[in-house]
Amino acid sequence: MTDIEVHKSHCCVLHGCKYGQSFCPVERGEEEQYYICEDCEISGIKSVAQLKQYMKQEIKSCPYCGHVLD
Repeated sequence: MTDIEVHKSHCCVLHGCKYGQSFCPVERGEEEQYYICEDCEISGIKSVAQLKQYMKQEIKSCPYCGHVLD
């Protein structure tokens, strides 16, 4: 699995890079993630489509867990 594929499989545009890397292509919005992350799941976000809907609303924080976007 390539580095980009790892990020697309594990990182989140809302909750950030699972590996804490500042260059994460998912967190930066350069690549779309394949799955919701663990924090999304815990927060009640059930799908990538639902996550995309929240992101289109230009939210400043996760509506469920309160994680603030950078």
